[in-house]
Amino acid sequence: MNTLGMKFVPVEITGGPTNGKRVLFSVWDTRVQDYAEYAKAKEITPEKPRFEQGPTHPVVDVSWDDAKSFCVWLTAKERAAGKIGANDEYRLPSDHEWSCAVGIGRLEEAEASPESKDRKIEKVYLWGTQWPPPKGAGNYGSSLQVDEFERASPVGSFAANTFGLYDMGGNVWQWCEDWYDPAKRQFRVLRGASWWVTDRRHLLSSARVHPVPGSRCGDYGFRCVLAPAH
Repeated sequence: MNTLGMKFVPVEITGGPTNGKRVLFSVWDTRVQDYAEYAKAKEITPEKPRFEQGPTHPVVDVSWDDAKSFCVWLTAKERAAGKIGANDEYRLPSDHEWSCAVGIGRLEEAEASPESKDRKIEKVYLWGTQWPPPKGAGNYGSSLQVDEFERASPVGSFAANTFGLYDMGGNVWQWCEDWYDPAKRQFRVLRGASWWVTDRRHLLSSARVHPVPGSRCGDYGFRCVLAPAH
């Protein structure tokens, strides 16, 4: 657990640049209270969503650039406090690391682009293979009738996956490190679906969406990892 109270657990990474390396995932999406500490230190005013949130809700309306800046700030803060080593850093998970954390890393080609892997694994969701999702599967669009939340929910409101990670499906989309389209470098990657999503294809564990890096939305958030610096 770090100085913000963010808890991290190891995830086994198979394939890709961090194959076999120690990569720790935050068990939760970055919370409003975590981001507030960053905003205070940087003297900025976070974007305010159109709905009420408490301190343990996932921060939303954050762009890829915002998420990266938070990670850089947190790395410097924790190094200065002696909480992490000089070669450790907080960052966003790579697209492949995220796949490993949701349980499909061995089913995808690690080095392939996110674009080429988008929604390619059919009938594999966070909760299993059935459709529609069962009650309590996560925080998804209200028409699916699987949860009681109209919008975002406090982190940890639903069961964790086998690694101990919460909200790897639903609640908020999560930014990843990669370019969605490495050849053109126009779009970044979001994974995991959100409280707004009802479409079956977007709830697949292999689903990606691809906004431009500066995009902000009321269901865009992020999750940090702690790993050796590249």
